[in-house]
Amino acid sequence: MRLRILWFSILYLFAVKSFAYNLEIDSVPRILPERAVPFQSFKNNVILDGYAHDSVPIKALLDIGAWGLAVPEYLRVNKETINKKEQIRFRVGDWVKIVDATFMETGSQFLNWYGDDCVLLGWDFFNRRILEISYNNQYIRELKPIDLDSLKGYDCIKFQNRGRRLLIPTVVDIGGVIIEGDCWIDTGLNGTLFFAQNIFTKYNLNIDKIKEGRAKNLDHSRTKVNIMKTDVIRVGNSKLIDADVIFSDSEWFVFKENDMYIGLLGNQFFRNFSVIFDFRKNNLYLKPIEE
Repeated sequence: MRLRILWFSILYLFAVKSFAYNLEIDSVPRILPERAVPFQSFKNNVILDGYAHDSVPIKALLDIGAWGLAVPEYLRVNKETINKKEQIRFRVGDWVKIVDATFMETGSQFLNWYGDDCVLLGWDFFNRRILEISYNNQYIRELKPIDLDSLKGYDCIKFQNRGRRLLIPTVVDIGGVIIEGDCWIDTGLNGTLFFAQNIFTKYNLNIDKIKEGRAKNLDHSRTKVNIMKTDVIRVGNSKLIDADVIFSDSEWFVFKENDMYIGLLGNQFFRNFSVIFDFRKNNLYLKPIEE
């Protein structure tokens, strides 16, 4: 299997060159509900305070799109026998789990952007749990099954777990052209929706409406990207209007040709909703944030 760390690099298309907490970070006044754990928002990514090995304070970017834990080399315990993975005891809030960690090379794109005091935390840290993510009020919390009974105004959509990729049925309307299929849920990706370039010809899209650009931080080649405005992106009964979709054939885009999913659904989509992931029953709950 391709090392997951290569895939991590795709997830931060518009991230800045480096990450430091003395930079301006999105913040909101907080009155946290019971059991909530606050996070800091950076480029719409969820940045949590955590601990590795019970005692090493570290930031953790929660990425529902990745799995496992990716950490810098200095967290390696066995420095004599260099293994690809080690088990690390990791804690966020009251959640503690021993997880398999892969090690990021010094100078990797993730560490360049976020600094060596940040790790990448995959969704399976919360496997078999119900996780609420409030982008509006910047907290996460674990819900109890009984809490779901009192939800009001939420749309419930079933997602699939295919090889730890969480796939959700998605319908996209671009100028009356309907593109329909499963998208990989990827909350670590700073964008709304990503397609491969072959979607243009496959669906005969109007190329006159394309805006061209270069990805600053997608890869070392400043890969060409194309941007087009969608009419509607719909997941279940939840929809986002007039959002951008980005097309790219970067080497990091491993979804160009496959029968599993058509694209990636990023955090710019989810930040418009109150979000609950039920990892027990593979249900996603969405409720539009009132302006």
